[in-house]
Amino acid sequence: EIDIRVKNAFLERKTAVIRTTCFDPNNNEVIAVETPISLDAQQETMVTQTAVIPTPKLWHVDQPNRYRAVTYLKEDDTFHEIYETPFGIRTTHFDVDEGFFLNGENTLIKGVCLDHDGGLVGTAVPDGVWRQRLTTLKEMGCNAIRMAHNPSSEALLNLCDEMGFLVQVEFFDEWNNPKDKRLNNIDRHDDEISRGYAEHFQEWAESDLKRTMLRDRNHPCVFQWSIGNEIEWTFLRHKMATGYFDANTPGNYFWALPPYSFADIQERYEELPKGQHVLEKTARQLATWTREMDSTRLVIANCILPSVSLGSGYADALDVVGFSYRQVMYDASHEAFPDKGIMGTENLGQWHEWMHVIERPFISGLFFWTGIGYMGESHDKWPQKALPSGFIDVAGFKKPSFYLMKSLWQEDPVIHLTTQTLDTSPYLVDENGAVVEKEPGAWRQRLWVWHDVNEHWNYKPGVVTAIELYSNCDEVEMFVNGRSLGSQLLKDQEDRIFKWVVPFEPGTLEARGVYNNDQQAAMMIQTAAEPAALQVTSDRLALAADGYDVARLVAQLVDANGHPVKHLEQEIVFTVNGNCRILGVDNGSPQNVQDYQTDRLTISQGRALLIVQAGNVGGETAVTATSGSLSSLPVKITIEDKSSPYSE
Repeated sequence: EIDIRVKNAFLERKTAVIRTTCFDPNNNEVIAVETPISLDAQQETMVTQTAVIPTPKLWHVDQPNRYRAVTYLKEDDTFHEIYETPFGIRTTHFDVDEGFFLNGENTLIKGVCLDHDGGLVGTAVPDGVWRQRLTTLKEMGCNAIRMAHNPSSEALLNLCDEMGFLVQVEFFDEWNNPKDKRLNNIDRHDDEISRGYAEHFQEWAESDLKRTMLRDRNHPCVFQWSIGNEIEWTFLRHKMATGYFDANTPGNYFWALPPYSFADIQERYEELPKGQHVLEKTARQLATWTREMDSTRLVIANCILPSVSLGSGYADALDVVGFSYRQVMYDASHEAFPDKGIMGTENLGQWHEWMHVIERPFISGLFFWTGIGYMGESHDKWPQKALPSGFIDVAGFKKPSFYLMKSLWQEDPVIHLTTQTLDTSPYLVDENGAVVEKEPGAWRQRLWVWHDVNEHWNYKPGVVTAIELYSNCDEVEMFVNGRSLGSQLLKDQEDRIFKWVVPFEPGTLEARGVYNNDQQAAMMIQTAAEPAALQVTSDRLALAADGYDVARLVAQLVDANGHPVKHLEQEIVFTVNGNCRILGVDNGSPQNVQDYQTDRLTISQGRALLIVQAGNVGGETAVTATSGSLSSLPVKITIEDKSSPYSE
């Protein structure tokens, strides 16, 4: 069905024809339907057209087929309006015992949460920046994005349609009550830093929710509507009912089951004062508005206190209950509420979270916090400007944890080497010569931030060094300067990390793996000498002269043999000659507080990012980088007089 709202804005009665033509992914016309209309002056009506597309090509995360519906008004020989709607055809289904199905196929939701900024470009993110970031997430195996904690730009949804990402659209981070911006404690403040959407919720919630849905509901990528994020924190009745925060309660909220049964928690909840607003009542209203606009997608929320919400009535308003950092509650919740679908909607970026998913068919997947680094949540740790979580940093560089997750989510062989000194690592060598955790089992409770590792092989000779390797290979053998350190099996690595310890010696570190008994994978890193040059690469060598298109350039220190130098920091200066402007520079470090809008910065891990934006005139732009006496060859970017593929 195609719903079209039409208004006659003329001062006299008008008669016309509404025609909609649909085109398949190959731009072939597949159907056309016409509807005659006759409207009085200023009259408005809804026209519904019905058509059947035979044997449609379905939209899927691995094959995101998209159709176009072109609708226009025709009065005699005059065309008044032409409106194009991209759309996709697909089915979704949640089973409380077997998880999520896309087009009838059981599909694990391999998701990440994304904030709305794009690093150095701020929140006015060019499409080319999002495309690069989404491409990197796709490489990791990601197939779903939670837009946290507010609706995203339409441009980002368009890219998710095109590239094959499922999307959870989240409406609100606050409802009736404000969140305390000082880490969500019980205290309430009325100063500027604590103000938020709660001030406008009563007046604008319905309008904002419905307008968001009107804008977003034709996107095939959108498969869930989230009505709220961790709203329970703002209703103190919920927090106090859990028992977790009683003065005499043992255990840790993250890892321990509630101190009371579901029934006891519900009794405590009923005994506590309700306050001015009742969470469950608001949730029912939001869910009702959502279903009025769209009955084809499920309603969900990110619940931080599901031990209360499952019994209080909050979960009754939802089709699927999202759990925020509550893996410990999966089994008990499924047993107590077997008819309610549950999944992870905000999870630590660690293997133990994914392990809890693949061991439980009734958990359809999760959304890691977070996919990409974002500005904020530095928590008075200046000069830290961003929480150093995520698989990709604020500049879009892959972090070591990216490769661990890729080894879990991709079916092709993955192998990635990292190193660190043993004394700064989480490991020690036991009396049997095995590399073990200093705190046995600590990997099971690792939080948002990945432990420090390096991606180089440069230490002082003789320093005892821990080697960490992330791989999905069944067996991996490690070599130092051609000498084997022995082989290890993946099935023996509880934490999914291969580990060796060896005194550092300059030269070559190499890992060789066997995947599925026949495929080979390998990675080598070499001790870098002193920097001898700069290498500059660009993700694009042609831009449209539209004043919008962007290219992402990376400068990397290298030695005389071309090996990356990743253990030194020094200043780099970029020069851009031609019809491009510098949008900014960054090095990816969460501690980098150097200016963005400049031509120079001190690098991190031997590298730096430059983003340039095309002007409005065609021609050629040359980009070079210098650092002291070192310089790069110019990278030449052609500025073409045609529309950007990203600007549509």
